[in-house]
Amino acid sequence: MDRIDALPEPDDTARAHSQRLQALIKGKIRKAGGAVSFADYMNSVLYEPGLGYYMAGAAKFGAEGDFITAPEVSPLFGMAMAEQIKEVLGTDGGSVLELGAGSGKLALSIINALRGRPALAYFILEPSAELVQRQRQFLQTKLSEKELASVTWIDELPNAFDGVVIANEVIDALPVERFRMTAGVPQQLCVTEAFIVEARLANEKLMKCVATIEADLGNPLPEAYESEVGTLLAPWMKSLATMLNKGILLLVDYGYPRAEYYSTERNRGTLTCYYRHRAHDDPFFLPGLQDITAHVDFTAVAEAGLANNLELIGYASQSAFLLDNNLLGLADTMLVGVNSEADRVALVREIKTLTLPGEMGERFQVMALGKGYDRPLQGFRSQDLAYRL
Repeated sequence: MDRIDALPEPDDTARAHSQRLQALIKGKIRKAGGAVSFADYMNSVLYEPGLGYYMAGAAKFGAEGDFITAPEVSPLFGMAMAEQIKEVLGTDGGSVLELGAGSGKLALSIINALRGRPALAYFILEPSAELVQRQRQFLQTKLSEKELASVTWIDELPNAFDGVVIANEVIDALPVERFRMTAGVPQQLCVTEAFIVEARLANEKLMKCVATIEADLGNPLPEAYESEVGTLLAPWMKSLATMLNKGILLLVDYGYPRAEYYSTERNRGTLTCYYRHRAHDDPFFLPGLQDITAHVDFTAVAEAGLANNLELIGYASQSAFLLDNNLLGLADTMLVGVNSEADRVALVREIKTLTLPGEMGERFQVMALGKGYDRPLQGFRSQDLAYRL
């Protein structure tokens, strides 16, 4: 990770934006009695209306932003995802709902890949009005009027939904609680008005979460062990399961099964901050100008799904999932239209980024949960790591 003093300086406008958010958060902390949970702090930093990282106007995705997601790497990611969508919708029909559509590139890749099929309703649930505007402007330049008319932006989950729900790098942005083990008891790491971490006795909910982790591991977490728990994951999953009438959820993110997530070697957790393509570990650096994320406990995701009457259909690395969805065949088709050697090299580089273990291929995982869908998915044909959960 990068050192804070090595990070680039923001301009005056950006710095003033961060200062406004800091003042607002400090006011909330004063009102709360001098400290708030880390999850509350993280929620404000990321989602405060008009000021939070995902709710304000700065570029976030791609070369000009702070990080690059798989849809930014190559349209092949969305094209392979579309192969899985075709299989699911081919028999029963339905729509696509993308949660948090980022720059809009995943939506574009999927819609282009499904071109020529019967009109498909594509819904985007995007909490950021600023990102909705960017997505609209981007898709308007890339789609026909008819195709654009098939895209609908919504600001809340529908009451009922049939089809495929996609959440690409969404769970890692859910606010997390942080804890530290002290004399065998989890302490909740809170944030003071001075933006300093203060350990307090964990509340009952966090206590139960840590107890579950230790029971699954078969041993207590060691002294001074620090990590995080996604306490918002269960209600988030419940809302999706309640909405889903028939179909599947496709969840793509970086993370681990529980035993790997809470290994003794990972004794400082997984919380990571991204600022202009640099990773560091200070969540108090320029609030509002940087992303804050935590890896996903995929065991917890599966448990939350099963607790809400969803079925675990598959769990695999991103590499295996994309390859099983004909990534290489799709790439061969793209190569036919490539004329320059430089473009061929670029396409090969994109494939490597999406699939190699040292790149996104093994760091990112794909999980499918379903309701009323009783067939195997082609994306898990060659690999299903559910036994590791």
